[in-house]
Amino acid sequence: MKKRIIVGLMIILVAGMFSVYAQGTQEDDGTKTVAFIQGISTDEFYISMKRGVQEVCDKYGYNLIVDGPTKWDYTMQTPIVETMIAKRPDVIFIAPNHSDSMIAPLMKAVNAGIPVITVDTNINDDLYLCNITSDNLQGGQAAADMLAEMIGGKGKVSIMNTNVGVTTTEARAKGFKDQIAAAYPAIKIVSDEYCEDEAERSAAITESVLLKHPDLAGAFGVNLYASLGIANAVDRLGKDLPIFSYDASPAVIEALAAGTINATVCQKPMEIGATAVEMAHLYFTGQEDKIHDVMVENVIVTQDNMDDPEVSKWFYVAE
Repeated sequence: MKKRIIVGLMIILVAGMFSVYAQGTQEDDGTKTVAFIQGISTDEFYISMKRGVQEVCDKYGYNLIVDGPTKWDYTMQTPIVETMIAKRPDVIFIAPNHSDSMIAPLMKAVNAGIPVITVDTNINDDLYLCNITSDNLQGGQAAADMLAEMIGGKGKVSIMNTNVGVTTTEARAKGFKDQIAAAYPAIKIVSDEYCEDEAERSAAITESVLLKHPDLAGAFGVNLYASLGIANAVDRLGKDLPIFSYDASPAVIEALAAGTINATVCQKPMEIGATAVEMAHLYFTGQEDKIHDVMVENVIVTQDNMDDPEVSKWFYVAE
């Protein structure tokens, strides 16, 4: 009986070793795996970025695995990074939820031999291969110029930001504030708040601002949640003031068409995602010297140009 058990165990052991060998051979067949960790899995911006990543992964024959938190929260994104590390991908793309708090989780990936490429947002550390993002400073400056033109270069305006510690939205707010200070002395920023990526919170804060400043002349929302909340508050209070938005989600484009939002900065998330894969391809093919940061230009969308195919092709998709 003992001999049978020993023989059986040996068969299982040999079979297991063969299985491991076979898996190792399969992993070494040259097929690369790209892991994409979105900023928010349900946000059309990152859904659109996923499409760009998938298209170029298909082009090169790379496998793609995707995950992301359901809200902008680094405590939710951190375990996703750890799970991805355990899957041993060949590269990780990530839109970090916080510029400082996501450094340690991403350092674990690098220490595990997995290179990191940041997309959209970034971290305050140089551990990543490169960062692919929009020109957010320029976007904020453009918003300041256009909003200033809408209100005749004078009056009170407000800014609705999203979360502290997010490189992209902080750059947009900085671009806006710096341009107002440099070029429009008759414009005063009377409110600069954070809505934590919640449209209803943005609406509530905006209502308070409008009650305190009934003569508010215009508002700038640094992303779709901020600007949609502003629009909701303006509508509820029966006000009429120009709103400059950021992003081109279906809801923002619908509000633009209806005139409740006057203009928006449209990013190119599909191009950001596609470019990230191209940079990973350079890494995989031994061309690391060609890897570099990329800043993708924005498109300003108004009612006048929103039907132009060269503009509308960048609008975000919902799936």
